[in-house]
Amino acid sequence: MSGQNLRDHPKKCRLTAVALALSVVWCLTLAAPAHLYGLSARVLADATDLWYVIKISGQPVGYLHEETKPQEQGLNTDSDMRIVLNRLGSRVEIGFLSASEETPEGLLRRVRYEMTASNQATKSEAVIREGAIEVQNESGGKTYTSTLNYTGELHGPEGIRRLTAAGLRNPGDKVTIQTYVAEASLIGRITRTVLSRETVKIGTREVAALKVEEILEGLPIKRTGWLDEQGNLLKQEEPGPFGLIEVWRSEKSSALAAASGGELPQEIYQSSIVRTNIRLPRARPIDYLKLRLLHRNPDLGWPNLEIAGQKVLSGSEKEVILEIRRPEVPPGTVFPVAKTEINRQYLEPNAYIQSDDAEILRLAHELVGTDKDAFRAALSLERWVAGNMSFDLGIVFAPATEIIRDRRGTCVGYATLLATLARAAGIPSRIVMGYVYALGMFGGHAWAEVMIGESWVPLDAAIVNAGAADATRISLVASSLAAGLAEISLGAAQQVFGQVGIEILGYETGGKAYPVSPGAGPYAITEDGYDNPWLSIRLAKPAGFRFGKLDAVWPDRTVIGLDGPAGETAVLEQHEIYPWEDPETAVWEKLERLVPDGKKGRLKTRKEDALLLDSADGQRSAAALIRGLEVWIIRVEGKDALIVLRQIAESIQISGLSD
Repeated sequence: MSGQNLRDHPKKCRLTAVALALSVVWCLTLAAPAHLYGLSARVLADATDLWYVIKISGQPVGYLHEETKPQEQGLNTDSDMRIVLNRLGSRVEIGFLSASEETPEGLLRRVRYEMTASNQATKSEAVIREGAIEVQNESGGKTYTSTLNYTGELHGPEGIRRLTAAGLRNPGDKVTIQTYVAEASLIGRITRTVLSRETVKIGTREVAALKVEEILEGLPIKRTGWLDEQGNLLKQEEPGPFGLIEVWRSEKSSALAAASGGELPQEIYQSSIVRTNIRLPRARPIDYLKLRLLHRNPDLGWPNLEIAGQKVLSGSEKEVILEIRRPEVPPGTVFPVAKTEINRQYLEPNAYIQSDDAEILRLAHELVGTDKDAFRAALSLERWVAGNMSFDLGIVFAPATEIIRDRRGTCVGYATLLATLARAAGIPSRIVMGYVYALGMFGGHAWAEVMIGESWVPLDAAIVNAGAADATRISLVASSLAAGLAEISLGAAQQVFGQVGIEILGYETGGKAYPVSPGAGPYAITEDGYDNPWLSIRLAKPAGFRFGKLDAVWPDRTVIGLDGPAGETAVLEQHEIYPWEDPETAVWEKLERLVPDGKKGRLKTRKEDALLLDSADGQRSAAALIRGLEVWIIRVEGKDALIVLRQIAESIQISGLSD
C-alpha cells in the first residue's frame, strides 16, 4: 500500500501484497480441502487418486491433488494444493498439505495440516476426542496448544462423501454435515443442496452432472459444485476479489503444469482496488472521514462495521453511510498490563504472534527502555518496525519469528511484527484487516491495534502517521490470531473485498471540515489551468503544453501530467515523509533518486523556495515543496527541463506549504 508515510525506497508495503494475501489465502482456505468440500460420494473400496486445476479469473494458477486409501482401521485421505503466481517480478507460492484419519464409519480421528506461505511452514495437528478437539499448532520451532469443544459427530472426508451420496439425488435434496475445518481451525456445519441436473464439459467429454450449492455455516460465500454420476467432483466455483475462483477435474500432467506460475492480468489487480471520487490531502492526518459504501453483490451482506472508531450512520442491503474518527489516546496508561479475561488473548503468544520468543522479548524491552507510558512505548516499536522492515511480495503470511529473523514481509508482516513486539512488552495488541486510502483509491491493507486503557488505538508501521493511525482506514475484522488466520481471511473479507464501491462524503484535517457535495469532481480543468480544491492546488500549464495524465491512482503518484510540444514531460507527484525525519534531508534523498548526481539548488515559487536538483545535461530536473508530512515533487524530462520546471514553479499554488 501507499499512503501517509509509505516511502519511495524498497521499505514499503504495496497494495498487491495484502490483496494477494487475502485473495490467495482465502481462495485456498476455501478450496483446498477437497476432501471436505469436494462433494465426492463414492463408497470407497479401492484407493482414489484425483487431480484438479485451479483457476483465478480463467487463469490456471495451481493444482489440487487428493488421494484416499483404505486402511485396516479406517481410511486416510491426503490432500496437496499448490498455488504459484508471478507478480511484479516475484514468485509467490503457497502450499497446503493435509492428512485426515477416519474410523470405518467415517468419523474423524485426527487431522494433520501444513501451510507454507513464507519461508517456513506452519503445522497443525488436531486429535479428535469425544466432545473436544486437542489442537497443537507449530510455527518457527514453537508449539502452542488449544482445545475446541463440540457436540454431535464430526465426519471426515469419506464420511462426508457417504452422507452426501445418500442424501443428494434429486433437485431440492439437502444434507447438513458437521466437520472440523483444519485450515480455518473451526468446527463447521456444511449444508449442501441440489440445484439441478446439468451437463459439464471436462476436456473433450460431455459429462452428466448434479449441480450442488454448498454453504459453510457462518461464512457468506456460497460455493457451487458439479458432481458426476459417481458423486465425484467435476467442477467447483466461487466468487473472489480478483474474479471467479474455479477448480476443474483434470489429468495429472495438466494439473502440475498449472502450478508452474501464473500472471494475473493487470486489470484483475486493478479491479480489487476502489477508486475514490476525490483525492485526500496528506499534509496532516485525516481526523474524520465520512464515506458511502456501495455493495455490488448485496446477497453477501455486510460485516459488522461497528468496530473501534467506526459508526454506521445509516444502512441498507446496498448502501452504508460510515463515519470513521481518529481516536483520542487516553493519557497515562502504564504497562506491562496485567492479564484479565478481557485482554488475555491479546497478551498471550500464539503460532503467529510469538511474543514469548527470546529475541523478540529482548528487542521489545530494549526498544521501550524505561518508559512506562504504553502509547509512547508502542510508538517506539512502530518506528523501529517502519525503519527496519523491507517489503517482500513473495511472503504471503509469516510468523513473527521468521519476520524478526529476515525482516521482510508485506503489510501483514509489518502488522504482525508490531503486534508481537507490543505483546512482548506487555501491551495488548491485535491485527486488523480492511481498506486504507492511498493516492486516489482504497485498497486492501493490514495494520496493528494496541489497547490503551480500554480503547483500541490503530498503529500502522507501513503507512505511518504522527501518533495514532488516522481515519483513512476502514476496519473490517480484528483478531488476536489465537485461532489462526480464519478470522482475518474469511467472513468479513469475503463480503467486502472486490465487492464494494467507496465514495468520500467529507473529511476533517488540521481542525477544518471539508464537506464533499454530491457529484463533486476531483478537479476542474480550464483551457490553461488546473484547480484541485481538495489538495489545494492550482497550476497554469506552460505555453505549448497540454494536460495528460490526470486520473492516476496507486501505485502511480502522479496528480498532474503535462506533455510538451517537443516530447517533454512534466508531472506533479504526491509523496510523504516519516514524522520523525528531518524534512529537508528526507526530501533531498527523494530527489537524488530521481536525478542521480544532479546539481543542488533552490527554486523560487510563489510562496517559498523549493529544493532543486538539475542534471548536468539539462534533460532532467526535479524540485520539491514540503507541506507538513506531504511532499510535492515536480519532475521534468526533455529539452530545457530546468526552464520548463521554473515556469511550472512560478505558476503553481499549493496552500499550506510549510504548515
